[in-house]
Amino acid sequence: MSRLNDPIVLGKLACKNRIIRSATHSFLGSPDGKITDEEISMYETLAKNGVGLIITGHCCVAPGGRANEEQINVYADSCIEGLRRAAETVHAHGAKFVVQLSHAGPRAIDTEDLADVTARELKKNRHAREMTVAEIRAVEKTFINAAVRVKQSGADGVQLHAAHSYLLSRFLDTTFNQRTDEYGGDKEGRFRIVEDIIRGIQEACGDDFPVLVKINCDSKTDDDAYERDLVYMLSRTKRMGVALVELSGVAFLDEPRDKHVYYLSRASRLRRVVEQPLSLVGGIRSLEDIERVLEDGIDMVSMSRAFVCEPDILPKLKAGESSQCLSCNRCFVIAHLHPGMRCVRQRKLMKK
Repeated sequence: MSRLNDPIVLGKLACKNRIIRSATHSFLGSPDGKITDEEISMYETLAKNGVGLIITGHCCVAPGGRANEEQINVYADSCIEGLRRAAETVHAHGAKFVVQLSHAGPRAIDTEDLADVTARELKKNRHAREMTVAEIRAVEKTFINAAVRVKQSGADGVQLHAAHSYLLSRFLDTTFNQRTDEYGGDKEGRFRIVEDIIRGIQEACGDDFPVLVKINCDSKTDDDAYERDLVYMLSRTKRMGVALVELSGVAFLDEPRDKHVYYLSRASRLRRVVEQPLSLVGGIRSLEDIERVLEDGIDMVSMSRAFVCEPDILPKLKAGESSQCLSCNRCFVIAHLHPGMRCVRQRKLMKK
């Protein structure tokens, strides 16, 4: 019997089913970093069509940390009212609303002073210097302050973006982190920034305000060692009371178009040795994919590109239809070529 529609309680976060709209950049934010009516309407459509938990696209916690021009900024109190409107809209349809917090690190587009975990040469003849300890602690504070604003908005929690080579993920992974101080070296040091932020949010917002984490489940450098380190990290998040950890991967954009459920084998191994509630994202586009994940003991199922293609995909899947998503990844660029569009299939429909 399917667990898709089973409710689940993750600490203080109660969801009506097992489906998450994973954080996805929408290209719908205003030029000054505010949430727009168009973005709120997108969230409402997802909530109306049965998504249990909606996680926003990555929201920037600090000036100098923006990854996209249309990114929502949560480093000033002016963000609160827009997030409140979004949360109230989503809540009206029985879904939960969580805000993802992120810092782009050396991928930032709004600063020339690029800083990374360790100094390195970047693409396009750019260079990133090594962050100082004082800068790291200042960044931690920006995440904590952003979480306070999110709580004031009435949202149901925050998710720390520690995946996809944004700043937090770079601390966790030896591909990027060659520091020798307290924020590098062994797994405890590399996890320190995430642990500091979680504890800081709990102190500032209370233990009843849910904190989630998104994390890569693999690495391009010594992947076996990284998997062993993940066991430690997930054990730590469990002890700290993290509501849910969402597992993604470093190279999901490179996966073949016909491949489904990219990281299930890794997630299943982790599930057998850690108690931390987990969700899995990557290549999930059918009812059968959803069932496979839940049958392997993963607590929730996250979907991203399939919801960009079809915000109403859940009732379609339940009715026996197939996803129209091509996993072509054009949703990451088409909005710049054709403002207002988010999927190539929308373009094709308009040409008919």
